[in-house]
Amino acid sequence: MPAYSSRTRPNPALPLLILTFATVAAVLWLLPLFIPRSVLFPPGPNFEDILVYKGRFTLYHSAKFFTSRTFSAFAYPAGSGPIYEALYKTSDAVQTYCMFAGIAAGIAGIATYLCLSRARHTNLFFPLLVAASFPLVFLIQRANIEIVLWLVIAAGIVAYRRGQSILAAILFGLAATTKLYPIFMLGLFLGPAAKRSRQDLPAFVVGIATFVLGMIAAVSYAGPTFAIAARGFFSGVSQFQNHYVEVVSRVEIVFDHCLFSPVKYWAFTHHTSPAPYTHLYFLLAGTLALVLFVRARSLPFLNRVIFLTGAMVALPPVSFNYTLVHLYLPLLLAISAAAAPRAPASTLLALALLLFLMLPLASLWAISTVPTGLTQSVALLALMLLSAATPWPGNSRMDAR
Repeated sequence: MPAYSSRTRPNPALPLLILTFATVAAVLWLLPLFIPRSVLFPPGPNFEDILVYKGRFTLYHSAKFFTSRTFSAFAYPAGSGPIYEALYKTSDAVQTYCMFAGIAAGIAGIATYLCLSRARHTNLFFPLLVAASFPLVFLIQRANIEIVLWLVIAAGIVAYRRGQSILAAILFGLAATTKLYPIFMLGLFLGPAAKRSRQDLPAFVVGIATFVLGMIAAVSYAGPTFAIAARGFFSGVSQFQNHYVEVVSRVEIVFDHCLFSPVKYWAFTHHTSPAPYTHLYFLLAGTLALVLFVRARSLPFLNRVIFLTGAMVALPPVSFNYTLVHLYLPLLLAISAAAAPRAPASTLLALALLLFLMLPLASLWAISTVPTGLTQSVALLALMLLSAATPWPGNSRMDAR
């Protein structure tokens, strides 16, 4: 056993925190084994998100891809089309997805072990897997292409942390063509002038250009004409958003953690629609995020990453729990910061909020009607407020400037 001085000894509160959440997570994971009504996932078949569009993609590159009512309407932006097409061209789309998911999980596991090794807490590897695994398991159970975005965005954050701003911007721009919300990550390049590198503003422009050109290319590729495809993709995304805003079911109450969830829960309990409040939500949530960002953008790298990833998964009017995989890299960064001997208490609080968001809270519905989505939305809002309130230590090149 190495001997650590008081200045180098790892923070003793860190293992206690992770072990506590691992214990709670284990209990929640096991509830369905003892309570028949307990569930961890929405109703429907496994791998539903990859199965649902298989028929529709037989019509890809034709106008019927957007107009046919035989299959479920396509709900994602144009950049997601080539990903689905590539999966369906394999002999078994589900098997291909699972192989890719296994590789992604392996990468995440290696990154987690290395992070804990640097923090001198490799003994916490398996407890941390138990505590934080639900979003990834849920993502694989749904077989959503969010797993591709997760890796691309994480790679962009790592690139930015290493000073490769242009590469990071390209990755964020490409991710935004697949699902729109990764555009939030370009906020990393909008720090105060005194803290920006010479690459940041050009990188921001490159990110926007990558998004626009990538979207144009994806729409053109889908065909049969640019105009038909543009209208079709816009209509599909709008219908998807409107569906989850106009009608609220128990699925959203349990698994949707967006900041609109309190309104959805009120509408659900009062048997009405939250649709009339959508525009007000966008106004208030957008204003709050902008005000907080003005503050957070001047803070260290860890603050900005946690704030922007939190906003990315919280602000859309529908955001299911599998999107929380985007908080995995911020979680590892927070663990590194919290492992410091004199880490601020706010760092541990941020880590606690991140671990709370990873819990499989859906199983609580077997015991009582718990608004788990609303609860997580409050935790996300608290995390955003905390990240904008107090600076956390960091050792990235971004903080050295």
